[in-house]
Amino acid sequence: MPGGQQAGEERGHRSIPRHVHDQAAMPGPSAIPRKAVVRQRLLDLVSQGVQRPLTLVSAPAGFGKTMLLVSWEALGAWAGPVRHITMDAAAEQPAALLQSVLDGLHRRGSALAEEPVLFTTADLPGRPGPVTERAAGPEAMVLVVDCGDLTVTPELGDSLDRLIRGNAGRVRIVLLTRADPQLPLHRYRLADTLTEIRAADLAFTVEEAAGLMRHENLDLAPAELAELWARTDGWPAGLMFAAMHLAGKADTAQAIRGFRGDVGNVAAFLMTEVLQAQPPALRDFLLRTCIVDKLRPGLAEALTGRACDLRSLEFMSHGNAFIQRVPGTDDCYSYQSLFREFLRAQLLFERSALVPVLHRTAAGWFAQNGHQLSAVCHAITAGQWGDAARYLVEDLDFAQLLVGRERRLLKELVADLPDDLDDASAAVVRSARALTEFDVDLCAAELRKARSGLDQGLPPRTLSYELAITVLEAVSASLQTDVMSALDAVLAAEAALRAVSVGPNAVHPELKLLVAGCKGRVLLQRGDFAGAAEAFSAAIAIAEEAGLHEALADFLGMAALVEAVWGHLRRAAELATQAIALAESGAHLDEPQSAIVAQAWVSAEQGELAVARDLVHRAGDAVPTFDTRVLAACAAMVRARVLRADGDVDLARAELRAAANSYGAVSDEWLGQSLVVDEAKILVAQHLPREAIAVVEHSPGRDQVESILVLRRAATEAGEQGPALPAPAAQQGTSLETQVDSWLVQAAESIRTGDSGRSGLQVERALRLAAPEHLRRPFSEAPPPLRKLLQPTGELMRRHPWLRAPGPADHSSRTRTELVITATLSSKEHEVLEYLAELLTTEEIASTMYVSVNTVRSHVRSILRKLSASRRNEAVRRAWELGLLPSRPEV
Repeated sequence: MPGGQQAGEERGHRSIPRHVHDQAAMPGPSAIPRKAVVRQRLLDLVSQGVQRPLTLVSAPAGFGKTMLLVSWEALGAWAGPVRHITMDAAAEQPAALLQSVLDGLHRRGSALAEEPVLFTTADLPGRPGPVTERAAGPEAMVLVVDCGDLTVTPELGDSLDRLIRGNAGRVRIVLLTRADPQLPLHRYRLADTLTEIRAADLAFTVEEAAGLMRHENLDLAPAELAELWARTDGWPAGLMFAAMHLAGKADTAQAIRGFRGDVGNVAAFLMTEVLQAQPPALRDFLLRTCIVDKLRPGLAEALTGRACDLRSLEFMSHGNAFIQRVPGTDDCYSYQSLFREFLRAQLLFERSALVPVLHRTAAGWFAQNGHQLSAVCHAITAGQWGDAARYLVEDLDFAQLLVGRERRLLKELVADLPDDLDDASAAVVRSARALTEFDVDLCAAELRKARSGLDQGLPPRTLSYELAITVLEAVSASLQTDVMSALDAVLAAEAALRAVSVGPNAVHPELKLLVAGCKGRVLLQRGDFAGAAEAFSAAIAIAEEAGLHEALADFLGMAALVEAVWGHLRRAAELATQAIALAESGAHLDEPQSAIVAQAWVSAEQGELAVARDLVHRAGDAVPTFDTRVLAACAAMVRARVLRADGDVDLARAELRAAANSYGAVSDEWLGQSLVVDEAKILVAQHLPREAIAVVEHSPGRDQVESILVLRRAATEAGEQGPALPAPAAQQGTSLETQVDSWLVQAAESIRTGDSGRSGLQVERALRLAAPEHLRRPFSEAPPPLRKLLQPTGELMRRHPWLRAPGPADHSSRTRTELVITATLSSKEHEVLEYLAELLTTEEIASTMYVSVNTVRSHVRSILRKLSASRRNEAVRRAWELGLLPSRPEV
């Protein structure tokens, strides 16, 4: 890499010819060029800059340096004269020309010699003699020296330095150059005699880019504008080329994606103005290092075989090489996006055989310096699949690609992994890839191959391989139906992580997240809500500490779901809100499916059916995660409960059966059995108790507390004796719904035996349990004899007003309060109820609704059952009391 002593030869610019062209005698521009976009902040920078002796405008080609000064002069921002010197192959030598300018200033401005001194640089090292800077009078001249693509020679630099130091405030120099000139800039900075305007200043902001596009009659959406700005990094010429590219295109989004640096006008400009202007050594450097996205000194040395230190990269960033420091880093640089594309295409065109060699070299450097994912990418590009798989496994970096949005990256990275690569590394990577596609069978098969490979010493058994296989086995098992086996695998992985966790950074946090997520998922399926909540809390803490925002949002959502099914509805709503807020923040995350399902569950339990319906529909469009199987089962229960409340009981049962078949529950599974229990409850409500009993008795979880309760409910409906109630100890740790349901089942049995006093107390106990969380659904689904105890004017309702929830607006747009237990009327049943209130006969209702008489009779029977009424007029009267109909007519 060229060093500082070779600056004049290897800055990437031609030396200034022996002649320059003086525009001093030429009149300045009278108007801003038509194509110019006035950016006031830059004009202000120039106006502030010319208050000092030197303003350096230094940036690569196409950053609008000349256009800026032309626009500034056209606006008349300076009271004195403005003269231009443009470097070309014209008249006299530059040093002589500058000397003539200085002589002219002495002749014209002798009177200014007596002006007061503002500051002095006499004591600057290496500068003998007094150097004074005097106040600029009204006749101070601005001298614009436009170097174009030429570099400042030492001779010209000396002339400029003398002019800057000896003009007594009568001239202000604005130097336009593509690379920093050979001037003592550090001394000027120390003396505060220098203003610098660089590429970062000249680059368009997003707002300025929007103005440019409007100037070019292009109306871009905010997302399109943001993408275009990211493609160009605000490079003015790049934006102008983009405007030309987009002109006349109907699909601007597609056109922006097709705007590249390796074709068309951009490539021609970069070739002519940048690459061809570089000396051979620097040109070779650019081509060899363009294969990486971020460049560090050691990496540059490995790719070029030449010494390169941080000073060399910093030096290049002030030249015409379109290289810039990566924000927030001290030793990391990157090429401008379009220029990098151009260089890579040029490298492939000129030296295609060198490309895989460079990628292989980069892979080795990244692997040795702890950047394994970058090593993997370059190894794959070089076709070194064995190395890529080894990098992923040996440093356990595969875990980073299984957490959050990176799952998609892993799938893309190893999509072409050869099937004939049969060592343990490849098998582990293929198993991880299978997990990204939720193919647990393939994952398990590849893990068996991986263990077999280790047994054969391919590669030698190491702790990394053992840990990788153990963790992946846990993830794979947690996605299958055998929950006990999954728990064993998870506990084994947890123990393995503890064994190697000798410090906070002993293993990747992603490994811990994977295992904690598996544990929470498995315990939730078993119905161990306390254990699941603890596991997800641990995952949340890990994700927060590691700054893994997408994983954090997912685990907040899963924690919310655990709290929701446990019955802690308020806590669940808080956690879900946090997850959604995190996704909607500046992190640009996908909305977590877990949080949406948790919100839907809470809404359904609290009787907000319309909200629950919308949420569960939205959850179906969310990006799938490893928790998708669990979330699908929970979402199915919410959908079924909403359908049941709407009166579509057959569709609700079909939803639950389909979910149960897809889920595949086993005997020790709480979540799968919940699907069966909900179906049995619907059968009991349909007065089909024996069918309900059959469904539960043939299920694997018939001995669970929830199953026993629904069996007793069915037995009560059938007038029979059900199984014994679970002991209080067995009900500890169950969900709030189960505890409330237990009291309601007992209350229904008390009513059947005629013990109305006991039934009232039991319903009261249920209400007290449900009150803190506003758990309303068990009461809305209670059998008619129990709902009679919850009359709107009754004592229980007076003590528990929370059971009333906001209902839909009536026809006059006024809100009203309705009892949640009446929310099960479907829209058709509401319509029939209104006709009943108008005293229409069955035949008249059928004619009005264009349905059959039998359909109307079916609706009427459902209305009577849901309102616990025996006759039509009783149903209408109760509907008036509950606010289901408009105000009762006056009599």
